[in-house]
Amino acid sequence: MSSGDDGVGAAMGRCALVLQSVTSSVHDEARALAALRDAAEAALAERLDEIERTKAYVAEDASSAATWARRELRQDARRTRQLIRAAATMRELPLVGESARAGRISADHVARFSFALAHVDDVEVRRIEAHLVAVAEQHPPSRVKSLVDRLRSIVHAEELDDAWIAGADKAHVGLNALPDGWHVTGFLPIEVGARLNAVLEAVSTPREGGDRRSASERRIDGLDHLLTRVLAEGLPTDGTVRPQVHVLVDAGTLQSALAPETPGAFEPDQPAVLEGFGHIGANLLAHLTCGADLIPVLVDRIGPNRSVLDVGRRHRDATPKQRHAVWIQQDGRCATEHCHHAVDHVHHRRRWADGGPTDLANLVGLCSACHRHEHRHDPTNLAEGAQGSGQLVTLPPRGRTAAAERTGLLGLSCGGT
Repeated sequence: MSSGDDGVGAAMGRCALVLQSVTSSVHDEARALAALRDAAEAALAERLDEIERTKAYVAEDASSAATWARRELRQDARRTRQLIRAAATMRELPLVGESARAGRISADHVARFSFALAHVDDVEVRRIEAHLVAVAEQHPPSRVKSLVDRLRSIVHAEELDDAWIAGADKAHVGLNALPDGWHVTGFLPIEVGARLNAVLEAVSTPREGGDRRSASERRIDGLDHLLTRVLAEGLPTDGTVRPQVHVLVDAGTLQSALAPETPGAFEPDQPAVLEGFGHIGANLLAHLTCGADLIPVLVDRIGPNRSVLDVGRRHRDATPKQRHAVWIQQDGRCATEHCHHAVDHVHHRRRWADGGPTDLANLVGLCSACHRHEHRHDPTNLAEGAQGSGQLVTLPPRGRTAAAERTGLLGLSCGGT
């Protein structure tokens, strides 16, 4: 009988005694079962390693130990390879093997030692093996990982900046709208990820006792609260249009969502549109309108109703309603041809100093870069065409379906006015 057999046999005996004892608590039983599980996994790792080294899998018509384990043990190949590596680590590090066979550390703990042997330094790992095993017997695998990472940073200090540079080269982030929400993909550089992690930890801390939300749910709620505050209070910008979340909805659809039993002058026309995402249902519309600033904008499907929004020569700057109207008719995108950046400035096509009125017909939404470009070239009439690489074009409201009838549209600024 091998030492592995001794370990799993002893663990089975201890577990049986605990389970049969009338004085054992449920906590005692859980501890005994966990020790038995860990000892059994160590014994299984050594069996799989023997099957792989001796090619015993051929006797049962398998092409590899991983194939045999998938068929006979219903275990995926990744887990089989991890256990075979664990067995090799247990041979190289005797104290790790002893602790694993006794059920004092798990296969996941052993995997951290396997990583240390592969990526740190054999001599250094053996030198502090006893210390790492003592930590593993008292703490989860993540604690061993942190110690191994610290050792690696000491032994291979020259790799730290290389890793930072490599991470910066991989940096990207993407948001993809799906029918049920947003899919986030990306990779954050070290410093950006650290900032995000610090913010998420701060905003996801439970604020009261009995908070039953999971850590993931608290992070989502905290991020939602943070984004709502940022949109309400504004972002650092040199423009006149604050970033906001916009919902476009006809008056009939809005009334149907908020007060379905109340008669109204408008019939629902089509589902509301959350800009940047797509159509949304009545329940989400009602949720978004709770606490939002409702800014009514009367919209002609061909052109805006200028008599409602124009303020003429008395004011140089566009009013908040005019800014929202410009944003809506351009779908929030810069009016310069081939530019897809967000509107950041509401600009006079004909300069106000030259007699251009602050009327919707004379206003255009530009991003910061295009706005600076137009001022550098100082055009006298943007409607006639801008100088340089970009060209402003006068088109029907961007992205809107042309129809002859007027309808009531509400721009819902969920982040403030």
